[in-house]
Amino acid sequence: MVIGQFTTKRGRRGLWRDRRGNVAMMWALMGTVLIGLIGITVDFTRAQAIRNAMQNAVDGAALVAERSSNLSMAARTEAARAFFDAEVGDQVSNVTFNVVELADGGHRVTASMPMPMSLARIISNDSWTLGVAAEAQANASPPIEVALVLDNTGSMANDMQALRDAASDLTDDLLRLDGDTVRVALVPFVAQVNIGNEQSHLAWIDQTGAAPYNGELLEDRSIAYTSTSNGLVTGNCNHLATQPAGYTGPYRIVWRRSANRCYAFTPEGISHMQLFNLITNEEWKGCVEARPEPYDINDAAPVLGDPASMFVPFFWMDTGGTAGQGASNNSGAANYRSYNSYLSDTPGDIPGATMTSSNGTSSNAQDQREARFFNVFKYRNTAASLDTSAPDTRGPNRGCPTPIVPLTTNNSTLQSNIAAMRHWSGGGTNQAEGLAWGWRVLTPGAPFTEGEPFNAARDNVRKVIVLMSDGENTNVGSDAVMSSDYSAYNHLGLWRDYASGNLITQLLNGILYGILPPQYRRSINSSGGYVTYVNNREAQLCANIKNDGVEIYTVIFRETDQATENLMRNCASSTGHFYRADNAAELAAAFDAIGSGIGALRLTR
Repeated sequence: MVIGQFTTKRGRRGLWRDRRGNVAMMWALMGTVLIGLIGITVDFTRAQAIRNAMQNAVDGAALVAERSSNLSMAARTEAARAFFDAEVGDQVSNVTFNVVELADGGHRVTASMPMPMSLARIISNDSWTLGVAAEAQANASPPIEVALVLDNTGSMANDMQALRDAASDLTDDLLRLDGDTVRVALVPFVAQVNIGNEQSHLAWIDQTGAAPYNGELLEDRSIAYTSTSNGLVTGNCNHLATQPAGYTGPYRIVWRRSANRCYAFTPEGISHMQLFNLITNEEWKGCVEARPEPYDINDAAPVLGDPASMFVPFFWMDTGGTAGQGASNNSGAANYRSYNSYLSDTPGDIPGATMTSSNGTSSNAQDQREARFFNVFKYRNTAASLDTSAPDTRGPNRGCPTPIVPLTTNNSTLQSNIAAMRHWSGGGTNQAEGLAWGWRVLTPGAPFTEGEPFNAARDNVRKVIVLMSDGENTNVGSDAVMSSDYSAYNHLGLWRDYASGNLITQLLNGILYGILPPQYRRSINSSGGYVTYVNNREAQLCANIKNDGVEIYTVIFRETDQATENLMRNCASSTGHFYRADNAAELAAAFDAIGSGIGALRLTR
């Protein structure tokens, strides 16, 4: 009854005025719209992220297509698509990809894909189409000549594959720029550079010992003496033998009298190439020393009439003791490789002398080491105990890397030599010598003559050096006599103990030997002083190269030393020519960017 009365009183008018059900319907409709709007926002954000990734990828793909312009269109498209796919990964699917060569030069790359909706399906079930495009063009003006100067030192042991990969890709990119008008050279370096030992190269090499640095450590060194107790004939030393028994080489002992003693000296005019010829199972591999100032940091061609301009064969001397057995019997060190002992020598190699005190053997271990180290007569016609397997070798070629590849368009030659690069132990790092040879392979004068001559305005050819190194300039090792390993700048002990450091001494040497400054070494008293000297030479070398119109890119790899970073940054032609890489991926990215820079590749749209 109550219910009936209520319904009677409310009637149709009451039901019509009750809007509680309409409110629920309105909220349902509004909720759907809100969810759809949220879905659109989510999908729009997702679309933007995907589109940005696609745009970055298609930008790079356009550069790849332009860089590969010497290939067929199918090969260009394949290379560009491979780059695009690698960049976007699994973010995209069902992509339509196209590469077109533009009539006025360059390439246009387009990519599009449907993107299905997620929450936005509530409003619309239609997929969105994401499309991107890029155009790239190379503005390089061939011919272009590039020297890749690459660090192959022992500290690169765990990174050589990354370097080989990056150098291989860069070489590919460069040689694709414009057919036969782009040439590339390869200059591996450690503490010295291997110029190659082809017969034609001997024209650049001092083979007679005329160059001021050729054999300087061995020449005129006191190696023994004999006193009156050994039967000295008063007034002269002529009764003593002039050469060791069994020695058939070109040199003779020089005996000089002082007081009641006859001193044995090594001769003058010693030639590293003649020493190589005395070792029956080894030949010069092709490494050279740095030339005297100022030739060490210029590209002056070697001239026979100017011995200081000639190149001296790299010859790591035998350090004394028993071949291949270390130096523990002489110095307390057991690593024969650090001491590089590859010939057996004894005091008996010096006839007529018992060598019982200064410069002798039995009473003073250091004198013994020095006598054996400077004894040229152990290089008799005999076989040496060699180890030629990289990276840790033994012999006169110790630490000599793979040779230079002069400028060429032959990609297979470059690729095989890049694949052959290894890290090499011994000597340390010498960026300056690597950089100097990078310059020399680009210039038209000897030693390497493949480089195109500059015209007066230097605008007819673009010359570029890419210097990559993972370490600071150093001299390493602890040779008992010479205080360091041998390198293109010789032993630290030579600079410290035997260099003619003052002007008066240099002038005297000029009067006596006909060699005037600045062809003698400066005095350097420490490893730090040596590094400072090489760094200063490198800084001046960088300036010389840039003043010659050559462009320099530098890449410092993993090295944290600030002085080295500053040196390489200042060496680069601009701030945009300097790269820092702290891992393999960054090294590859740096080389890729350098390839784009050398090719003057740019996005035009």
